Amino acid sequence: MKTTILPLIIFFLVIGKAFAQEPDTVIYTKTKVIKVFGNTWSYKQKEDGKWILDIEENDEVKVDEIHKRSRFHMDLDTELGINLVNPTDQMPTVKPWGSWYYAINLLGTTKVSKNFHILSSLGVNWYNFKLEDRSLIAIKTPEGIEWEEFPGPGTGTKSKISASYLNFTLVPTLLSNNNKLRLGLGGYAGVRIGGRGKFVYDDENGKKQKLFEKSNMYVDNFRYGARAEFGVGEVTLFFNYDLNNLFQPDLGPEVQAMSFGVTLR
Repeated sequence: MKTTILPLIIFFLVIGKAFAQEPDTVIYTKTKVIKVFGNTWSYKQKEDGKWILDIEENDEVKVDEIHKRSRFHMDLDTELGINLVNPTDQMPTVKPWGSWYYAINLLGTTKVSKNFHILSSLGVNWYNFKLEDRSLIAIKTPEGIEWEEFPGPGTGTKSKISASYLNFTLVPTLLSNNNKLRLGLGGYAGVRIGGRGKFVYDDENGKKQKLFEKSNMYVDNFRYGARAEFGVGEVTLFFNYDLNNLFQPDLGPEVQAMSFGVTLR
């Protein structure tokens, strides 16, 4: 008799447990949704008062949000412009076309806020000053730099001096809400790493000849100045103005160099 009753008891316990399970359809009375870093956190309350937590992950959005939160990034940029001097009457006239300014920089951008960034760069730039009078030669003498007429034979076709600097720049920048308009005002400082004079002429046979003065041409070993940037969309214009003299004291004319052009980022 006992062996007959025991299986019946087990059968009724199993059937009772099956009927006691929750139905497939669950009715929720309240729902709260929270989105954090691209994930959706859903809190749902059932009819019996219990809360259920459901998490939906979105890896793509999460990576994008982390990238947006990054406050610093680095890039390379180049600059192309024109050099001039001020005042213009203290040395032979500099011809803008051909007095090229080049620069290549490692650029760092610090995002202080949505509308305020700090741009810092370390790079190399080249000054070139091409003389309007192609027959003048820049001569380095013990007393300083002098410009002399080319004695010939032949005809001068190009005369210029150049210098290169290792340069550091810092430009605090204001941005519009859509980042399409930018205005930056800052400064820079650099140390000279090269320089030379160059004179090109056609000899009496019409053959091109070149003369080089491989020295610093008394260009100052240091430079510092003010910089302005104005950007629209992907285009950024810059203006540099040296606050120190282009040449070393008492060895050249008292003029300041300035450059303006476009930054390619």
